[in-house]
Amino acid sequence: MQLSLNVDECVQRSALLMQNYSSALQCPELLILLLVMTTLISGERLSSITPCAYPLVSDTVHCGIDDPILRQSVRVCDPDKAISMSEVEVIKDKLEEIYSHKTDFCICRHDQPRPCWYRFGFAFLRQMLPVDSGVSHLYSREFCPTNETLLRYTKNHGALLTTKESMQHYGDHFARLIRERWLMGECDEDVLFLILLRRPDQLISRNAMAHAFGSSIIPAPYIFASYGPLVLEKIEALDPEEEDFPLKFRVDSLRRIVEAENENLENGYPLKAITERLLERFEETLSRAEEAYAAPRVRHHIPDWAIVVFAACAFLCVLMAFGLCLMRTSVRRGSQRGKPADTARRWKAGFVGENLEGLPTGGVNLMQMMLMPSSSRNVNAVSNN
Repeated sequence: MQLSLNVDECVQRSALLMQNYSSALQCPELLILLLVMTTLISGERLSSITPCAYPLVSDTVHCGIDDPILRQSVRVCDPDKAISMSEVEVIKDKLEEIYSHKTDFCICRHDQPRPCWYRFGFAFLRQMLPVDSGVSHLYSREFCPTNETLLRYTKNHGALLTTKESMQHYGDHFARLIRERWLMGECDEDVLFLILLRRPDQLISRNAMAHAFGSSIIPAPYIFASYGPLVLEKIEALDPEEEDFPLKFRVDSLRRIVEAENENLENGYPLKAITERLLERFEETLSRAEEAYAAPRVRHHIPDWAIVVFAACAFLCVLMAFGLCLMRTSVRRGSQRGKPADTARRWKAGFVGENLEGLPTGGVNLMQMMLMPSSSRNVNAVSNN
């Protein structure tokens, strides 16, 4: 079958598709084209729902980067064809500049293949369609199911996430699972940026809504970031006070950078400039984190609030001990005041000599105590006789 498509004829017949279905059967090229487009749209939506369906960076067919040189030099995936090659070139040039003066700074081991600094990856999506069970904290690189029924669930129910926190949580897990599936790093030194070309409505700030009141809002791009445990461990050296807060309330330096650049995107800055500046700021922050992590420092795992509580308890214990001492002293003084005063001087038992006047002898003679037991028995025997 020849698949050369007469565009004008097929367009005219497609306009009459609802009126006469048999006319569509007379243009098989149009049916094949519609079938291919439907398949592509379904694949695009499934990768927008769950990261388990997002292509791997090594997938040269579905990742959307046709240039083999770009695929070797930069880890970028764009299955929706949402960005231009010029934007990928900006990322490539910036990464080459960073790695040019980080050649000898290996993160995992010195015999790593160059470049051996932190590994960066970029995953692009036209939009994200969050649904229930699309992502989960239980999903990982080893267990990441691809459920095609989520497409039908999306058509019937739509997105379920309505708050900013839930949408941010969904995007964070989305980026984490892509990073874990890509396996960019050797010792968890990888950083992945998930960039949505269409910002979700829940993540549009109130200021942007106020400025666009009465007119249509053009959603700006939005960036999610995910980085390995080693990156987070070294970043904590820059923010030691963040260790006192629970993990879900911590805001490290890299997250602050992403939040600031998302605000710049909403203010109208182009995506090319933002991605270039994002890599610059990450390079600067990670370099400072390396210096702070390698420097000797005294680190303790006791938070400040615990030290304050312990000090307060110790102070209360001292006050209680002081109060008990005062109570015992007052009780002794009260008992002595209740007794009659005895001015006569009493001698201890065993005093040799005459007793004082008026005082009966109540003690034992010292000379009797010094007598030997045998002598005392002889004396008793003589007296009995």
